[in-house]
Amino acid sequence: MGLALVEVTIVVEDEFGIPIPDEDEQRIATPRALVDYLMEKLAPPPEAATHSSQRAFTTLCEAIVHVLGPQHQEIVPSTTWESLLPGSHGLADKAWHAIEDRVGGPLRRDHGAGAIVGHTALQISERGTPGPLEVARMRTREEIATTVRRLIHEKLEVKEFTDDTPFTAMGLD
Repeated sequence: MGLALVEVTIVVEDEFGIPIPDEDEQRIATPRALVDYLMEKLAPPPEAATHSSQRAFTTLCEAIVHVLGPQHQEIVPSTTWESLLPGSHGLADKAWHAIEDRVGGPLRRDHGAGAIVGHTALQISERGTPGPLEVARMRTREEIATTVRRLIHEKLEVKEFTDDTPFTAMGLD
């Protein structure tokens, strides 16, 4: 699909906070196909009924991966914040606030070797606040379609298109 789809993928991944693997890109040729894909990926997973602490840990891990960049499998409940956050106090604060934004609210920030990811996940679980992906999953099809159209218009600067216009015909290449 080329550069057109790469550009679309980047802005959509940033907006919705989900990765779009290369193999999935190939089946997304139009804005309508992209909305269909997002509806599928943002639908509540079958394991949505799992224990709230598991959901909280997953939400927190997704936020950490998005903000700080480690691989999801590198994060376990006993991972220390000290090993994840930048060494600079200012950068660590900035990263912490970005993580709070992604999980849907403020978190108590413990310090030192005893400050672990698992304890922070329990805070999220106890307050019952949905994380950003849970909020995103509540979006309607029209809300997702409107967001996709806005992204194409504003971020990719494509002025005229329909939901069925192929990305390759949008002049992005």
